[in-house]
Amino acid sequence: MAKQFEGPILPFLRLDAAIALPKFRQVQDQLRMAILRGHLRAGTRLPASRILAEELGLSRQTLVRVLENLKAEGYLEARQGAGTFVSAALPRQLTKLHFTPARGDAPDVAEPRLSRIGEQSRAVSAEIGRMEPKPFLPNQPALDRFPFAVWRKCWNAATRNGKAATMGYGDVAGELELRQRIAEYLALHRRDPCDPEQIVITPGGHAAFTLAALALANPGDGVWFEDPGPVTTSNLFRTLGLNLCTVDVDADGMDVAGAMARHPDARLAFVMPSRHHPLGVTLSLPRRLALLEWARTNDNWIIEDDYDSEFRYDGAPLPSMRSIDSHDRVIYAGSFSKALYPGIRVGYLVLPPRLVGTFRNLSGLIHRSVPVETQLALAEFIGGGHFASHLRRMRGLYAERRAAFHAVGRTALAGLARIECSESGLNALAWLDGDRDDRAAHRAVLETGLQCYPLSDYAITTPRPGALILGYAGVPAERMKPYLGRLAEALSQP
Repeated sequence: MAKQFEGPILPFLRLDAAIALPKFRQVQDQLRMAILRGHLRAGTRLPASRILAEELGLSRQTLVRVLENLKAEGYLEARQGAGTFVSAALPRQLTKLHFTPARGDAPDVAEPRLSRIGEQSRAVSAEIGRMEPKPFLPNQPALDRFPFAVWRKCWNAATRNGKAATMGYGDVAGELELRQRIAEYLALHRRDPCDPEQIVITPGGHAAFTLAALALANPGDGVWFEDPGPVTTSNLFRTLGLNLCTVDVDADGMDVAGAMARHPDARLAFVMPSRHHPLGVTLSLPRRLALLEWARTNDNWIIEDDYDSEFRYDGAPLPSMRSIDSHDRVIYAGSFSKALYPGIRVGYLVLPPRLVGTFRNLSGLIHRSVPVETQLALAEFIGGGHFASHLRRMRGLYAERRAAFHAVGRTALAGLARIECSESGLNALAWLDGDRDDRAAHRAVLETGLQCYPLSDYAITTPRPGALILGYAGVPAERMKPYLGRLAEALSQP
């Protein structure tokens, strides 16, 4: 015999007039959860809809609607002449894994089984990149100087008349118009000509690194990685199962000879030759040639992150490593996050011809495609000369802000830190005097409403003297003095 419900009302039903959820939804959700939690077992008969409606102060029609919905979902069943029951097809002992504990409840289930990649990613913050744009936030372009009106015109031109081409998935390698414009830009401004067919568009630079790692290395393979180096990229490679082979960085960039001696069996090298982040140094020509020779003789690959190459203040941007690679061992990665704005989420790879098919297919499997409208608007923006004009304006603006930061900072931080501005990029380093801990200094700076990063966060195995990474590009020159004064106050604290 089916189990009868005892008592005048289901004790777990609680209607709350203070929330926006309709009452029928509150009852429906609570009944569903009671079944999943095992409070109502298979075969349990529910009170008559008339009685339940009266107890809850609802219309019978509302309760009938709730019960019919739960019948349609498979939680309840009607038995002719007997009433409404919890479905007999459900397990009699439902486990609590079917619901998420309410906030404040102590979960009583085991940790979920994850893949190796899932386990690795659990230790990485889900808030990567989410930073409030406070003064001196590193890597922050001058977003208020972006030509929004021009960008909107390019967007409208790309999507005018509801072009059907903008509404589909698009080419997995990226729209041909954008790949053509990028190839033209690289040839004119980076002295690095390539065929548009060698380019694969990605949703940002980080996605480009992911594709390269997945296509060219197996879990357990080694990747040369500069120490210190960008945190999110080192976390990415670790999560993908690569063995991080840390390499020292000095005034000439990556210590290639040291890497060959310590990690001869590495499969990949990840390098930032134009401007190392966070130290700001440039990889020397002898070391570039040595790195290329290592890749050629060992059948290895180089991932070139052309970091901040657009913003060089002492002469023209340096040629890329790819431009002097005569054996097709370099995978060149670029993005528009700093040249335009981070939220655009468009990056690209320039590939050796024999890798193009593999990367196209892999990109299609993982990303499918970057939003077509964004690609076509960006192609219009570059093709109309707006990108080159914007870069020229920003180079001039950032050079002015860099000079103001350096001049004011040397005075404001005297006795506290030594300012170092590299020849390119958006950031500077403030080397702390004495043996001061840069993480403690970082916390003090945050309390003043400013932002920075401690260099220690970028160190992997080799400790460095304490320093703060400070972004000057997003700070107007006239605001440098008060902001640097506030920074000095923070660093003056014991």
